Formats: sequence, structure tokens, C-alpha cells
Amino acid sequence: MRNFYILISCFFVCFFLCAACTERININTDNAAPRLVITGYITTDTMPHIISVSQTAGYFGNDEIKTFSDAVVKINDHYLHPRDSGRYVTASTFSGVPGEPYTLDVALDYDRDGTPEHYTAQTTVPAMHTLDFISLHLILSRAADGPVWSIFAHFQDQPGPNTFGAHLYVNGIQCTGKLQHYYLNNFVETAAEGQYINFPVFHIRQEIDWEEDDKIPLHTGDTITFELNTLTMEYFDFLRAAKLEINGGNPLFAGPPANAPGNISGGALGVFGAYTVSRKSVILGKEYGFPPRPAVP
Repeated sequence: MRNFYILISCFFVCFFLCAACTERININTDNAAPRLVITGYITTDTMPHIISVSQTAGYFGNDEIKTFSDAVVKINDHYLHPRDSGRYVTASTFSGVPGEPYTLDVALDYDRDGTPEHYTAQTTVPAMHTLDFISLHLILSRAADGPVWSIFAHFQDQPGPNTFGAHLYVNGIQCTGKLQHYYLNNFVETAAEGQYINFPVFHIRQEIDWEEDDKIPLHTGDTITFELNTLTMEYFDFLRAAKLEINGGNPLFAGPPANAPGNISGGALGVFGAYTVSRKSVILGKEYGFPPRPAVP
């Protein structure tokens, strides 16, 4: 009988608050022994960056995910500090530089034979795509739940293969902390190569109701912040595969997504990626038709 394993914990960081939120990504593997999992990324934001070191665990069992706190982890010459739950954190002054290569090295005696094994990965921070501005456009004025607005991103696409992600914030609160809400797009596939991009990314109503128990009402005067990420190809492919798994989007008979693409050497699962960050904001003025904020009693 097929065994199922939980692959990994992926971290999305609330960049305004510099506080990480963790979301478990369940990826099925075929009959396999537990595997070491190493995941993390660097960005152009100056903030603590996290690498996690853990092990796959039985999906239907009661065993908890095993983590490792005895690894030596470094990115280039920067040694990371161990924290709880197998997390290793850079200094708060760390940031990635566009165009610069970075090597992750994790030394861990995983097989407990007395000699540490080395697990490595390389990534290069992509070229920065800078947002010029964002805009709101009314796309449906008489929907049952009120008007629907689309948030457009405006920026120049650079020649070559580019892969993008996007976060959305309302008054500094991230609305896209879960992977299924994180926007992904490969503009090579949408025939926008090297063009100026005027592209709709998120649709909003009078409240953002992506989560049934966590709705965010919108009011006149609220600040909408859009974050554009340019991702490395390996990180984009990993997130896209994980997102398909979460959303149940694997085609019939496609085989187990066990094998979400990764770039960690030495037999470990996972990915070490990088992306750039550019943000722009817009204030919801009266012209957008959102209700005023209720008075505080």
C-alpha cells in the first residue's frame, strides 16, 4: 500500500512586520523512506531570512515532523543562527543583491555515522523588476456582492525568461500568507516578453473573503499595497508544483508529485530560491465607492 509523506514546511514572511508565518505543504510521495528536507529563500528585503531543516513524516500516522537543530548552516560566508523547530536564521541586516550568486551549505550528520554530510544548493538573485505604480479598475459594477475592482500592476518586463509572484496587503496586513492565495505568473507563457506590463493581478470587493473565517472589510481611506516578486526559476517551479498539490490540481494519472522540483544536492528534498521585492501602494479614495470606516464608539 502506498505510503504518504509530508514533504516540507514553507515559510512566507510578512515583510512589513518581519514576522514569518508557516504553512505546511502536503506533497505525496510513493513508497519511500523518510528523507531530509531543506527549504528556504533569500530576498532583496533587509530582514532575517530562514532556512528550515526537517524530515518527511508519515501523513496518516501520529508521528510529528522531525526537525534538526544540530546542523551548521551558512549562505556564502554568512553563518545562520539556530532557532526552534529546525529553523536557521540570518542576521537582521542580511539581504540579497540582484545578480549576485549565493550558495547554501548545510552540514548535518543525518545518518548519525559520526561524519557530517554536506547538502548544498546555488541560486542567483534575479534582476529587479520595479513597479512604476498600481491602479484600481472597476470591472463589475452590479455584482451580487457589490462592485468588483481589479488591481493592475504596471512595470517594464525585462527581456529573457521571467517568473513573477505577488503579495497583497491591506493597511500593512498580509492577505496572501497562504500559498493558494499567492499569485504566480510566467509572462513568457503569456506572450508579454519584453513589453510594458499593465496586468490585472488581484480582484477585490468590499471585503476580501478568501478565507471563510478571516475576512477583511475594505473602507475608504484604507491603504492597499501590492508587492511584486521576481523569482528564480527553480523557486517558481517548486511553488507552482506545491500550489497544484494544495489545490488538488494534479492531472489524473500524472504520477505522484513526490517529486516536486528542487535543487538541493546530496539526496535531500527541498529548494533554495531567491526573489526580488518591489512595492507600491494606493489609498482607497471616495471615488472608488468603498464604505466609510465605522466610527469607533
